[in-house]
Amino acid sequence: MSSNATLKEDLRALIAEIIEKDASEVGDDVLLRDLGVDSMQAIEIISDIERRYQLKIAESEFKNITTLSSVHRFVEEKLAARAG
Repeated sequence: MSSNATLKEDLRALIAEIIEKDASEVGDDVLLRDLGVDSMQAIEIISDIERRYQLKIAESEFKNITTLSSVHRFVEEKLAARAG
Protein backbone atom coordinates (compact mmCIF):
# COMPACT_ATOMS: atom_id res chain seq x y z
CA MET A 1 0.00 0.00 0.00
CA SER A 2 1.40 3.43 -0.94
CA SER A 3 1.92 6.08 1.70
CA ASN A 4 -0.90 8.03 0.02
CA ALA A 5 -3.30 5.09 0.45
CA THR A 6 -2.01 4.48 3.96
CA LEU A 7 -2.71 8.11 4.90
CA LYS A 8 -6.27 7.83 3.61
CA GLU A 9 -6.86 4.58 5.50
CA ASP A 10 -5.39 6.09 8.69
CA LEU A 11 -7.75 9.06 8.35
CA ARG A 12 -10.68 6.71 7.64
CA ALA A 13 -9.90 4.77 10.82
CA LEU A 14 -9.50 7.96 12.86
CA ILE A 15 -12.88 9.31 11.72
CA ALA A 16 -14.60 5.94 12.20
CA GLU A 17 -13.28 5.63 15.74
CA ILE A 18 -14.50 9.10 16.70
CA ILE A 19 -17.98 8.61 15.25
CA GLU A 20 -18.14 5.03 16.52
CA LYS A 21 -18.82 3.45 13.15
CA ASP A 22 -17.09 0.72 11.20
CA ALA A 23 -14.37 2.07 8.91
CA SER A 24 -16.18 0.50 5.94
CA GLU A 25 -19.04 2.97 6.52
CA VAL A 26 -16.71 5.94 6.00
CA GLY A 27 -16.78 6.04 2.22
CA ASP A 28 -14.42 8.32 0.34
CA ASP A 29 -17.17 10.66 -0.86
CA VAL A 30 -19.81 10.22 1.84
CA LEU A 31 -20.57 13.54 3.51
CA LEU A 32 -19.32 13.58 7.07
CA ARG A 33 -22.61 15.13 8.20
CA ASP A 34 -24.43 12.17 6.60
CA LEU A 35 -22.33 9.93 8.84
CA GLY A 36 -23.65 11.88 11.82
CA VAL A 37 -20.53 13.96 12.49
CA ASP A 38 -21.58 16.78 14.81
CA SER A 39 -19.62 19.91 15.73
CA MET A 40 -18.01 18.31 18.78
CA GLN A 41 -16.87 15.30 16.76
CA ALA A 42 -15.53 17.62 14.04
CA ILE A 43 -13.42 19.39 16.67
CA GLU A 44 -12.20 16.01 17.92
CA ILE A 45 -11.30 14.95 14.37
CA ILE A 46 -9.35 18.19 13.83
CA SER A 47 -7.59 17.83 17.17
CA ASP A 48 -6.61 14.22 16.50
CA ILE A 49 -5.30 15.09 13.02
CA GLU A 50 -3.29 17.99 14.44
CA ARG A 51 -1.79 15.77 17.11
CA ARG A 52 -1.12 12.75 14.92
CA TYR A 53 0.45 14.66 12.02
CA GLN A 54 1.87 17.65 13.94
CA LEU A 55 -0.23 20.11 11.94
CA LYS A 56 -1.95 23.35 12.86
CA ILE A 57 -5.43 23.62 11.36
CA ALA A 58 -7.52 26.77 11.58
CA GLU A 59 -11.24 26.24 12.08
CA SER A 60 -11.89 28.26 8.92
CA GLU A 61 -9.77 25.79 6.93
CA PHE A 62 -11.79 22.81 8.10
CA LYS A 63 -15.21 24.26 7.27
CA ASN A 64 -14.89 23.32 3.59
CA ILE A 65 -13.86 19.76 4.35
CA THR A 66 -16.93 17.60 3.95
CA THR A 67 -15.80 14.06 3.03
CA LEU A 68 -12.96 11.65 3.72
CA SER A 69 -11.52 12.48 0.30
CA SER A 70 -11.46 16.18 1.12
CA VAL A 71 -9.90 15.50 4.55
CA HIS A 72 -7.27 13.37 2.82
CA ARG A 73 -6.46 16.04 0.20
CA PHE A 74 -6.28 18.73 2.87
CA VAL A 75 -3.91 16.76 5.15
CA GLU A 76 -1.81 15.70 2.17
CA GLU A 77 -1.43 19.34 1.07
CA LYS A 78 -0.54 20.47 4.61
CA LEU A 79 2.09 17.73 4.93
CA ALA A 80 3.55 18.57 1.51
CA ALA A 81 3.72 22.28 2.36
CA ARG A 82 5.49 21.49 5.62
CA ALA A 83 7.99 19.24 3.84
CA GLY A 84 8.75 22.04 1.40
